[in-house]
Amino acid sequence: MEVDSSGKGFEIKNSNIPILLVLKRIDELKPHEETVATDLRGIVNTLQRDPILRHPVVADSATGAVLDGNHRLAALSELGCYTIPTALIDYQNPMVKVDRWFRLITGENLDDFVKRSKDNQGHSVTSFSEADLSLLSRSSYASLWNKMEWFTFTTSGTDAVEAFQKSYRIEEIARNNHLKIAYTDTEDLTALPKSSFMMSTIRVEKSEVVESCLNHRLFPPKSTRHLIPSRPLGLSVPLEWLKNTNHAEAESAFVRHIRSKHVKRLPEGSMVGSRRYLEEVFLFD
Repeated sequence: MEVDSSGKGFEIKNSNIPILLVLKRIDELKPHEETVATDLRGIVNTLQRDPILRHPVVADSATGAVLDGNHRLAALSELGCYTIPTALIDYQNPMVKVDRWFRLITGENLDDFVKRSKDNQGHSVTSFSEADLSLLSRSSYASLWNKMEWFTFTTSGTDAVEAFQKSYRIEEIARNNHLKIAYTDTEDLTALPKSSFMMSTIRVEKSEVVESCLNHRLFPPKSTRHLIPSRPLGLSVPLEWLKNTNHAEAESAFVRHIRSKHVKRLPEGSMVGSRRYLEEVFLFD
């Protein structure tokens, strides 16, 4: 495998997209989504018990926008770290895509939930296609549906952050009524459980992600699903190094550490731990 290392980082050249592994100052990176308090606390607690950061965050090399790893970034900041291992990529590369998560909401049937959400202006439509077209045009900010019915929630604005803030309020209604929410990358209804339904949201553009970062106007959690064709894993960097305020010294230690590892290139669909990765993986052992 062709790699290039220097005092400024470690480059993987023969991946689907170029990747530069560097130690970035935390204040140079910009999250685009809010964190979930319970998820953040879980990561902080794990890192306190075992102070090793396993995987780098992924960020845009041009703007510092964090595309994957907002919770890890926040956790390291809370733990007093100065730097964070980062995989820099070109966000504008057409192979990097931004998609959405579907919400599977379980514990109540669709009709009853729509009545509960009546203040959010839900309107019945005739098909999933009609509902999705309204999201594409941003005449609606969310849709709820099962195998038989479809509802959209209309809006007069097209601002992406505002649309997701409204759809997140629907999620909060579900949580406040003890319904379960799971996130999935498919709208497939073949295994839809009883007393459950799906929720769709608008699709966010890359320019809107960057704008949210630069303006410090964050999306709610799980607003975006970034599809990155190559992913480095297993760097396993001690937090002690990340708390070193001497950036040059910490970066030098980081590069030596990465160079000492054996890198395995795994094809798309490989299992790493308990997770299957749809993208190719560069595993540092």
